[in-house]
Amino acid sequence: MVLEAGSVFATEKLLPLNQSGDTTGCRVDGGSVSAPPGFANAYQRFQQMGWPSLTVPRKAGGQGFPLVVGAMFDEILSATNMAFSIYATVREGVLDCIETFGNEQVRAMFSAPLASGQWLGTMCLTEADAGSDLSLIRTTAEEQADASYLLTGSKIFISNGDHDLSENIVHLVLARTKGAPQGTAGLSLFVVPKFKIGGEGARIGDWNRVSVASLEHKHGIRANATCGLAFDSAQAFLVGELNRGLPAMFVLMNRARLAVGAQSVGLADIAFQNATRYARERRQGRALSGPVEPEKAADSLISHIGVKQTLLAQKEFVEAGRLLVAWAGLLLDESRFHPDPDRRVASTMLAEFLTPVVKAYLSDQSGQQIRAAMQLHGGFGYICETGMEQLLRDAAICPIYEGTNYIQSLDLLGRKTIFDQGKRVGLLAKTIIALASRLDSCSELRELSAPLREYVGILKEVSERVTVEAVFDRNTVGLVAPLYLELVGAIVFAYLWAWMAEAANGAAQKIRWHQEKIETAVHYMRHSQESVRHLAALLRVRLASATWIGEAQFLAE
Repeated sequence: MVLEAGSVFATEKLLPLNQSGDTTGCRVDGGSVSAPPGFANAYQRFQQMGWPSLTVPRKAGGQGFPLVVGAMFDEILSATNMAFSIYATVREGVLDCIETFGNEQVRAMFSAPLASGQWLGTMCLTEADAGSDLSLIRTTAEEQADASYLLTGSKIFISNGDHDLSENIVHLVLARTKGAPQGTAGLSLFVVPKFKIGGEGARIGDWNRVSVASLEHKHGIRANATCGLAFDSAQAFLVGELNRGLPAMFVLMNRARLAVGAQSVGLADIAFQNATRYARERRQGRALSGPVEPEKAADSLISHIGVKQTLLAQKEFVEAGRLLVAWAGLLLDESRFHPDPDRRVASTMLAEFLTPVVKAYLSDQSGQQIRAAMQLHGGFGYICETGMEQLLRDAAICPIYEGTNYIQSLDLLGRKTIFDQGKRVGLLAKTIIALASRLDSCSELRELSAPLREYVGILKEVSERVTVEAVFDRNTVGLVAPLYLELVGAIVFAYLWAWMAEAANGAAQKIRWHQEKIETAVHYMRHSQESVRHLAALLRVRLASATWIGEAQFLAE
């Protein structure tokens, strides 16, 4: 019921603003940024209806819905208006950081207005000379007599950096204090409001010397204000311990990475819906097997086998991707609330392992599926009025921000596999084998079991081989990490489709929809065998070439 209500709101209030927001974009006037027309009113309604507090714990003033519900709602927001979804969702991670690491004073100042959505938030990490290398951050914070800080420096590429949707904006900023160690070990986390906060409650005070240095002109998500920000002795408050800012910020970063997965699925879903509708309406040529509607001048596009195959690939991606995002949300819920402590630990480890897969695999594959949906529209897909090219432009940021997908692959293979000594891989393998064992006793789904067992064997063998090779050559990790992530993603998708088939087969009153799930799962599993084996073989070949690539190949003549 909650998700259906959210769908109605998003369809009626946000979808109509998607294309106009992209066309108009944000504007900066007198140092302040305004979102496109209609966005401020839409957010006011969004906040009044209580949507920002959906997954906020009740102790923090929220509704207390589990994160799995929030993940699905994020997909709905992204499908209808990705730029708006970014305004709405970053605040959740900001609140999470403050609630987890902030002291009593910080929580009293910021938690309530963030929980209600009265204030929105940002994450301020990168700088012009730093990029993804946060060890190069130069922004500084100087402690004052009242235990507050004065923060000075600049940040770039800040989503939600400035806007007129909320009365205040809460920036989480990584900076260095005097005498802090070099590198990431010397970073601390600070909360910096756009406007200072009065002595009682959340009363807005004077401007806090946070300026808009630039409003970026972007390839996509043009209705979201991506800004360069300048902090000129802005009042700041420490969040967590000194020199422990990066681990604290990872709470927000990982929430953002899961949000990118939801964005990727949402954009692919609306592209799939558009492509399916167009394929039913557009008449072009005759089906290869003979006219489907001989009384018409031409058959519909969906009569052509190649079109149906393209649409099926989109369906397979969207539905498994949706389950992957929901599963990640469920694991995070279990990691916090499951009564069994061993289950909490296992869910935490599995959620950590899947996070780079959610972010990188889904965003990579989403771009391919949106491109296919746009291609299905022919020349009309290239025309702005259809909205298809906007979906492709909006999706282009997903493999880039919150850590590029290459960085995500390094995290998966390096930190989550090799340095972990295969513990998280073993958890995933155990989960897949448990499903395969259940499928063995189900005659209707037994054929799904053998591929799952084969994939577990491939995953273990490849993981062990890369781990051994990395001992002798660390470059091995950098060379094969993207392929490894793609392999893990394909195996996880096979597990998810088998999981859906099991659930559909166990329905008390099976309808055609359940049977379609099972048929799609069987189709995906049959075709995934070729891709999984190919990825594993390609990875093994690349391992053998790890040592020959050098700078000489790129020297100018």
